[in-house]
Amino acid sequence: MIERLTSPGGNGLGFKASGALTADDVKTAETQIEFAIHNSHKKPIGILLDLTALQDVEWKARWEEFRFLKKFGGPIARVAVIGARTWEALMGDLAGATVLMQADIRYFQPSEIIHAWHWVHTAKFADEVPVRQLVAPGHLMSGYNPEYADI
Repeated sequence: MIERLTSPGGNGLGFKASGALTADDVKTAETQIEFAIHNSHKKPIGILLDLTALQDVEWKARWEEFRFLKKFGGPIARVAVIGARTWEALMGDLAGATVLMQADIRYFQPSEIIHAWHWVHTAKFADEVPVRQLVAPGHLMSGYNPEYADI
């Protein structure tokens, strides 16, 4: 299941995934993201994904994710991932997605959710929060500095 999170003081999108993620769940979130992209008037958007309660993902749901990212990966500038697992473990799950999207994907601990929202909105980090980038060194997209990085 995916539920929409309310963004504190900004226009970023947030979603919390829990239980087993299905293709229908992905399609529901896709509609909301597509709407936000359309309303952003070609400005890049930021997304927060809370995966702390996620237990499983159906293969059909993964296929829907890749289809969506291939179509809409460009306008998404930042993705903050909140996870219960270590950020190193999440890298394997997200590595394939980073090939299809140009977004800067960062990992945050559950206790750092307010900092994740701040980063989604501003692309700036608080001094006390470590930067955990989810693109491995040597990855196809590593070293790529998109033109919107300074926004």
